Amino acid sequence: MKLLKILSLVCLSISIGACAEHSMSRAKTSTIPQVNNSIIDQNVQALFNEISADAVFVTYDGQNIKKYGTHLDRAKTAYIPASTFKIANALIGLENHKATSTEIFKWDGKPRFFKAWDKDFTLGEAMQASTVPVYQELARRIGPSLMQSELQRIGYGNMQIGTEVDQFWLKGPLTITPIQEVKFVYDLAQGQLPFKPEVQQQVKEMLYVERRGENRLYAKSGWGMAVDPQVGWYVGFVEKADGQVVAFALNMQMKDGDDIALRKQLSLDVLDKLGVFHYL
Repeated sequence: MKLLKILSLVCLSISIGACAEHSMSRAKTSTIPQVNNSIIDQNVQALFNEISADAVFVTYDGQNIKKYGTHLDRAKTAYIPASTFKIANALIGLENHKATSTEIFKWDGKPRFFKAWDKDFTLGEAMQASTVPVYQELARRIGPSLMQSELQRIGYGNMQIGTEVDQFWLKGPLTITPIQEVKFVYDLAQGQLPFKPEVQQQVKEMLYVERRGENRLYAKSGWGMAVDPQVGWYVGFVEKADGQVVAFALNMQMKDGDDIALRKQLSLDVLDKLGVFHYL
């Protein structure tokens, strides 16, 4: 009897200990904070919550793709590149000697869509002003056959140019996703695209926007007006003081030009919150 009592007490002790350990384990688990987003991510998300547009902001540092915004599915959705295609257009044109970085494209004297376009431009100046007619002329010089083969060679977007060599990036059928955009400009920043190094450097310089401290911003805007709904882009990369490159692409639904300034401003605000390109 005494032996049975002792054994019963031992079993009861083990059972109680196991229960206590299980309870402590549950208690420890329940005290671990379950946070879905970092404070930085929350601050970035707050920027998008303030706007009414469908938008996504994608970053790429050579290893990781990160997405922020109100409609993250846009990151993998293909849209016309609009004027962000000027980057590839310039690379193809310079690589194939269809123009030089110093050549002046003469204005024909006819009024253009924006009065600011009514003058002569170099390719770099036309990149900064987003002068569509200059890059349409460059595309015509390249021609449909070479343009098609070059897009296939570099794997740009869906690689479709249709029948109008000076319209396919403005109206379609060429489309590209924001994720494809960030990888393309990241490779440009690193000089890793299949173009001569000097050509990549020339186009990179055309994209220069501003410097903050030792960090430099390079970017190109885009506005697809010929599609419904309209699409807006702000695509580029930041070269940081430590040599790190962070590529980015803002893609958003546009509303009749009301969001023109928002593309760049929102991008700068996001880059600041992410610690990539701080306001001084």
